[in-house]
Amino acid sequence: MFVLASYNSFFFFEIAMAENLSPIVMKFGGTSLRDESSRESALTHIKRYAEAGEKVVVVVSAMGRKGEPYSTDTLVNLLKQVGPSICPRELDLIMSVGESISSAFFTHLLSQNGLDAVSFNGRQAGILTDDNAGNAEILEINPVRIVEALNEGNIAVVAGFQGVNDRGDIRTLGRGGSDTSAVALAAALEAEKVEIFSDVDGIANCDPKLVSGSRYLASISVNQMLAMADEGSRVIHPRAIKASLKTTTPIVVRNTFSDSPGTLIHHDKSLDKKRVAIAHREGMVLVECEYNHDAKNGVDGVVKIDSRRVLLRDDAYLSGKLSQLEENFGFYKLSRNWATASVIFNSKAPEASELDYAELLDSSENIISYLLKESRIRETLNFLHAKYTK
Repeated sequence: MFVLASYNSFFFFEIAMAENLSPIVMKFGGTSLRDESSRESALTHIKRYAEAGEKVVVVVSAMGRKGEPYSTDTLVNLLKQVGPSICPRELDLIMSVGESISSAFFTHLLSQNGLDAVSFNGRQAGILTDDNAGNAEILEINPVRIVEALNEGNIAVVAGFQGVNDRGDIRTLGRGGSDTSAVALAAALEAEKVEIFSDVDGIANCDPKLVSGSRYLASISVNQMLAMADEGSRVIHPRAIKASLKTTTPIVVRNTFSDSPGTLIHHDKSLDKKRVAIAHREGMVLVECEYNHDAKNGVDGVVKIDSRRVLLRDDAYLSGKLSQLEENFGFYKLSRNWATASVIFNSKAPEASELDYAELLDSSENIISYLLKESRIRETLNFLHAKYTK
């Protein structure tokens, strides 16, 4: 049986010998790596820190988006073309390939631009996970080899989204897994901060692609950001936020293609301001089970609506999760193209507005949530933004 080594005296010796105990972790998403121009922008940010003498860890996603050669969706489609009901083990293996390609390619690119770098996959980075294919939890990180590389003057380039279980099998970390990799590594390395780079200027109070009046925030508390992520905000995943809690690692969400300072996700309650934000989910499947249940304790990725209904993301893992639901909670009815819209307050929410085409959901005292068909999501977000974010 393969077992990752736990923290040991050698690791602490390496930490003690480091001249700078606080590296900077930088995560770049697929849009930041998709072509030569994008990668040049990413290089500019990395060079700025490296030339200032900082230790740098770079976490990379798969290059590009759906339809582009090395994106995760494109690679998964290779298996879908063969047939449905893909084994989760093989699905995890192919889903990890895009990040592995990115880490090797980007390391070579850094080297060709005068920056010494070493690549690491999840196993080499010391990331141990549980055995939950497609949505694994990180159990421990032992970054001995990353520390060695940093102390030798290299930039460490880590394949995001992946780790290994105790048998050495690759496991992926679920949606937004590269963010989780970056923040968890930052915590393990006691990093100064982690910067999450994408193609947006930071965290907006509502999706700027759907609401023209949305605005980017200079800062947001970790608690409100976690609520936004839990309610569907795709800028950063809930697990990534949670990974910062124990060490209070600052997270900055930035744009690869500008010098905008981005949004600081902070852990200082004294900095909290009265603020309203809106998050949403799309591409959801609504499932009604035969029996009452608590599916959140039995199936990963479930959004519970009530005692019989749940939402699941319509992705490559859906068929396996539906089988689990049927086995545990009886036969089900299924319908597609559902969405949720949620207004998140950092104080008690006011009375909710009734929408004749949406169902008002039970939520916590600081959140108002609706269930609706995704064809109405744009108008709903614009209505909620105009009503609650004045």
